[in-house]
Amino acid sequence: MTKPLSPHRLLNRLPPLAVSALIVFQSCTALPMSAPVPTARRPAAVAQPTIRRPQAARPDPRYRPPINFKELQSVAGEVAKASGRKIRWRLELGADPGPLARISGGMDDCIIRLHPVAARQVPPNTWAFIIGHEFAHRVENLGEHGDTNPANELKADIAGARYAMAAGYRLEAFLGWVLAEPNQTSNSHGSLHGRVWAIATHFGIPENVLQAQAKRYANDRAAH
Repeated sequence: MTKPLSPHRLLNRLPPLAVSALIVFQSCTALPMSAPVPTARRPAAVAQPTIRRPQAARPDPRYRPPINFKELQSVAGEVAKASGRKIRWRLELGADPGPLARISGGMDDCIIRLHPVAARQVPPNTWAFIIGHEFAHRVENLGEHGDTNPANELKADIAGARYAMAAGYRLEAFLGWVLAEPNQTSNSHGSLHGRVWAIATHFGIPENVLQAQAKRYANDRAAH
């Protein structure tokens, strides 16, 4: 969603596989010089198993800040690929104050600028859907940020959600995150929370699931 989500509130609260190979050498015992040396067949080489060290589990992207900006670039790449369209994109930091995200340029060279504070604080799972929304404006030809309407914004929400879910991100967690923000309404974007419930209805997500997610995010913000 591209509508600014309280950047000043965000300012206050938004706070490899090593492989080891074992090589076994066969030892031999020297024979007396006086004895004939038997012809022995060299034993066949035995393939040694590759020992793989388990990778550490990737931290849950729903409830933590990004590890670094490179992680957000990875998220954007996953979502762009899941759109099914060829998008040439760049991710940059935008201005403060400003919207969480805004896209400019076309499919062959677009830039998505992220709010600089939110880029350090907003969970990667949330960014997947916000970035998906921005890509949808280009893939689905849904207009520019300053020349849009609530119907097109909802279409971008739904299409972008499909991209993010196809990339493996969790919609109910994203919608709960938005519900934990104050509602905002404008003529161009409509009601923020209204769009959340419309998206939930479209994808069949129960109200109690969203409320539980929203409560978790609200409690976490209150603790920080």
